[in-house]
Amino acid sequence: MSTDTIQRPLKKQKEIEFHKPTLSREDLKGVLECLVDEHLSTGEIVERFEKSFCHTFKYKHSISCNSLTSAYHLTLLGLGVGEGDSVILSSFAPVAALDAIFLIKAKPVLVDLAKNSFFPDAEEFRKKREAHNPKVAVFDHSFGSLINIADYELGETIAIEDYSEVIGATSEKITVGRQSKVSICGLTAENMITTGNGAMITTNDSSLATALRSLKSDRSSKRVLGEPKFDYSLIDYQAALGIEQLSKLGVILERKKKIAQAYLQAVQNSRLETYFAQPNEDTFHRFPIVVSTQGYEEVERYFKSIHIGTQRTITEPLHNILEENKLDYPNAERLYQRGHCIPVYPNLTKDNVQRIATAIRRIY
Repeated sequence: MSTDTIQRPLKKQKEIEFHKPTLSREDLKGVLECLVDEHLSTGEIVERFEKSFCHTFKYKHSISCNSLTSAYHLTLLGLGVGEGDSVILSSFAPVAALDAIFLIKAKPVLVDLAKNSFFPDAEEFRKKREAHNPKVAVFDHSFGSLINIADYELGETIAIEDYSEVIGATSEKITVGRQSKVSICGLTAENMITTGNGAMITTNDSSLATALRSLKSDRSSKRVLGEPKFDYSLIDYQAALGIEQLSKLGVILERKKKIAQAYLQAVQNSRLETYFAQPNEDTFHRFPIVVSTQGYEEVERYFKSIHIGTQRTITEPLHNILEENKLDYPNAERLYQRGHCIPVYPNLTKDNVQRIATAIRRIY
């Protein structure tokens, strides 16, 4: 791509931000009522949010946490992962999972992405599982593309399903959030629905739920000498926001899918790639495009010049954080070096979507 091959707009256009949370007056009202009533601790509204989450997604147990890292930490502890145990995960898995592994002093075992895919390579996964005998495997639905955990040979390895980017999705092949004994849903400002920061652990295993709750520090938990409690609780006003957000999840999903259809059509009429393979089921939480012929910085400058915010597909792949050989992760490295996430949030106007679709078509 060169400057003479890009058709630039004649006049300066208003900046399209990369991401904006989907907040309404009802969301703000719920939070304000909490603050007015001085609900500044963990109490009945958090309990109501957990029950609403269970009711909405048909779980027996939901355990709220104040961050995705804390949710992973509690889950790994609840599953009995300890120092020296191996945990297998994709190089594009959430960094929160890696941080939780570090907290426990377990050993991360990374798997490259499959070619032209957001998912771990199944054959490499099998080989590394046999070599390292991991206690737990982390599977996340990267970018809102549905992963089928049954495609991977787990053996005795326990799966954790992270459905942060596909919450509310439906599929004929899988039941989202129920492909494992325990699952996690992030609730950060970048997620489908948000509590500002936070996450939810969901399970139908009552014994595991009891173990997870016992690890948290709250008014109802009893302490045992020598066993730490973790201050990982959500706050009532955060839960109030989460309750309101749950009520409009369907609208958010519908709008994101509609926007994504315009982008998919634009990609088909360009030299770009995208790895979404199930457009009728994927949620398009984020929308990466892959520019195979140009460097990241040049494409970034192009979008910046036409006032469209973009982001890398990931801040840094886990193999880079662990300083592993990049040549062992060619597919993850390609998506990192060539991938650009474009705006796909519900508050985009029709004109915004058209501008972005046109920008996609103009990349050579």
